Amino acid sequence: MKINRKSSFISFSILILPFLLGLILIPSSISKNDDFQIEISWFTNLKGNFSFASKWSYASNVGLNAAQQIACLQNCSNRVQKMMDEDGLIISDSTDAYYQIVDSTRKYHTLESRSTLSDWKPSNFIKVRKYGNFTIEGSVIADSTSKCSVFFRIKDNYLTAWAYHKPDKGSSKIFRLNGGKIFLDDAAFAKGIFKATFSFTFENEINSLKPLFWSGKIHAKIEGF
Repeated sequence: MKINRKSSFISFSILILPFLLGLILIPSSISKNDDFQIEISWFTNLKGNFSFASKWSYASNVGLNAAQQIACLQNCSNRVQKMMDEDGLIISDSTDAYYQIVDSTRKYHTLESRSTLSDWKPSNFIKVRKYGNFTIEGSVIADSTSKCSVFFRIKDNYLTAWAYHKPDKGSSKIFRLNGGKIFLDDAAFAKGIFKATFSFTFENEINSLKPLFWSGKIHAKIEGF
């Protein structure tokens, strides 16, 4: 059977034209993401003082006791407490079992930042992880007393972020990103290191007169890289 190419082309054009027009008329804000996004700025040698990355701490409830042992100092489990005497010293024959439970490793700092978010408490740590080939996610590691945390996601060279506030009383509140910038070191990134400086601002529906920001520097190994 012989195909009339001219007739087929006209028919195809009539069918595809409304679809093409629809793509043109879709607003960019809808075709992307409803959340505010910041485009990543890449640098071959990102400037800034990242000396905080050479500092370290133990886990939030771990430190040196009176005998200079690395020990659990607060919120210790019953099992851990049974391995310590009344002065908080580790019983000698329990040492091996003790350190299988208590994290005695040095944790190098990955974050230096400041913020005006409600109930913000400074943290020295942020976790950054790669998912698949396109998404990077990061979240501030807060201690048990912190009521505020921050989360960001990077996809297709754009970043969006959210801040969370969970007070002792009342419901949790999410503050959405509404502006800012982030600079990333591409050489460090190629080695699996997230080295960045950033400054984010967030919507404040509770008090529009109080600007909310989170800014600082990150130097963290990218998990899953």
